[in-house]
Amino acid sequence: MKKISNLILAFIAVISFNACVEDDEPTFMIEPTQSTGPAITTANAAVTLDRDLKDFPAYTLVWDDASYNILTPITYTIEAGVGGTGFATPNVAAQTSSRSFSWTIEELNSLAISTGLADNTEGTLELRVVSSIGTNGGSSFESNAVVLTVTPYPAVIPQKDLFLVGNATAPGWENDGVAASTHPNPPLVRDPNNVNEFKYTGRLLGGSNAFKFLEVIGQWQPQWGTNDGSTLSVNDGSGSDPNPFSVGTDGYYEITANIEDNTFSIVAFDASSAPTYATIAIIGSSRTGDDTGWGGDDTDMTKSSFDEHLWYIQDVTLFDGVLKFRHSNDWPGNWGGTTAISGETTTAGDPPAIPVSAGTYDIWFNDLDGRYIFIVK
Repeated sequence: MKKISNLILAFIAVISFNACVEDDEPTFMIEPTQSTGPAITTANAAVTLDRDLKDFPAYTLVWDDASYNILTPITYTIEAGVGGTGFATPNVAAQTSSRSFSWTIEELNSLAISTGLADNTEGTLELRVVSSIGTNGGSSFESNAVVLTVTPYPAVIPQKDLFLVGNATAPGWENDGVAASTHPNPPLVRDPNNVNEFKYTGRLLGGSNAFKFLEVIGQWQPQWGTNDGSTLSVNDGSGSDPNPFSVGTDGYYEITANIEDNTFSIVAFDASSAPTYATIAIIGSSRTGDDTGWGGDDTDMTKSSFDEHLWYIQDVTLFDGVLKFRHSNDWPGNWGGTTAISGETTTAGDPPAIPVSAGTYDIWFNDLDGRYIFIVK
């Protein structure tokens, strides 16, 4: 009898084990279907987008939960589209398991621009919620849409630029963007922490040659120079043009100019031991809008015909992302930085990638001091 009991217990254990193994991959006898889809409960709205209040709350989207006939976590994907397009090219704004999502003014402004609304122009942005289950977005269902009326502000803040002009510089006295020498007017690099301070390190011709600063290519005012040799002077269009700057001999110089306190300096720069490069290019996700921008051929810059340490690329369209400068189309010879639009790079270790907002730019890079500037087109 005892042997029979033991056999029975063993048989039960085997059955139980098999049942556990089979339960590891359960199958549903019914297909998961929608019972109630997500329904947005917030109303259409007009949202004021003010750059000065960029960190303030702008809008919260709220919806009723979707429900399925099985107990399972639900993922909600918020999609945005330009009003009136029927979400023909939806922009994924966020994913969440909650039934609400909030944006700050800056975040909603960025969403509106990245979805396709023009800055400084009133437009409508449509939002909807798509529910799904599982890891592959299965059994997805769309909510109703809500319409936001907004006027996005430019993602890039317009700031003053300064460009070189004069026969001591690459373009000569040409002022059309691309001079007879086929060399565009080089910009000074704006300090990212002080929009009134600019620096430039590069080759200048001395003797009777001279140069000035212009704020807008193609316009002769505002025009910056010096009348006393020690302070900046400007003709903003309502006065007389200032005298030009000059240096004693041909060579490399570092220029510093502050247009707020009207100070400037021009000091000699020793470039004799600086390496020279055959190629310098840009690489990064901002080239394509995704990580494929880190692969393939680099986007080569043009070496200045006047200054072998000055590089530029004109009218390049970039996406939201990041980029680095690198020489020889290879690693580890690369420069990176932390500030958008303008700044100073580092080569230490694995340098950080420069943040980029979508737009069209002229990009300038100086391999002597590592400074860069993006001129918004």
